[in-house]
Amino acid sequence: MTNKDLIARLAALDPDAEVMILDGPNGSGHPRDLNLGPTTRTITEADAEETADCEERIGEEVIILGFACY
Repeated sequence: MTNKDLIARLAALDPDAEVMILDGPNGSGHPRDLNLGPTTRTITEADAEETADCEERIGEEVIILGFACY
């Protein structure tokens, strides 16, 4: 995804929404292609149990980006 593509996709979403990155087991410090999103997602109880970043945020809608999604 190019910078221009990302800007256009984000411009179509809520400008006040927080942006989060979907991390995974391969998420080390190496550059990875952004190949998912941006898209909106509502934080669930399962998300809150999985990571402290989502605690106290159940039901909040955020914008997510992902990388290396197979």
